[in-house]
Amino acid sequence: MPDLLSPHGRVAIVELADEADAIAAALARLPESERARAEQLSPTKRREHIAGRTALHALIGDAVIGVSDRGAPIADGWTCSISHKGTHAVALAAPAGGSFIGIDLEHARAPRVDIAPRILTPNEPRVTGAALTRVFAIKEAIYKAVDPIVRRYVKFTEVELDADDRVASGLPAAIEVWCVAWREHWVATARATAR
Repeated sequence: MPDLLSPHGRVAIVELADEADAIAAALARLPESERARAEQLSPTKRREHIAGRTALHALIGDAVIGVSDRGAPIADGWTCSISHKGTHAVALAAPAGGSFIGIDLEHARAPRVDIAPRILTPNEPRVTGAALTRVFAIKEAIYKAVDPIVRRYVKFTEVELDADDRVASGLPAAIEVWCVAWREHWVATARATAR
């Protein structure tokens, strides 16, 4: 299981093939409460759930992973986040403190449709292709990090990135981001601290 070190915590990456034996073996290694939740999901969501929880357990050990009232993973003593893309899942964890973190995983290629009008503000650099997907990944990570602070849906255009990935927003949080290319994917992390 490869991992990365972001400035916001350690990142674990898991690949779980879409094969019944591999999924069953990974499911069997999860704690009972997480197995029970996985078994209620559709096959695709089940594989994603198992892969994400497997990645998060690689970071936090045997701590019980629950689900917040907003659908995010929670574990005592940790701030954590999970993302999935195809057969890959990534998890980010850091000791709980005054900040919250988020992670996103996206394919490092041009989106199939033009998402620029939906995610870029008029003040942001006009990016296209894989660079646009990178911005999308960063903003997804930001929204996961700020959700525990604002506890509401946040539009893509509520946050702006400059060419150096500095974040500007009217949200009540100081936000920092990091993004790296990994095996034809973007792995983006964010940390948000209430202000």
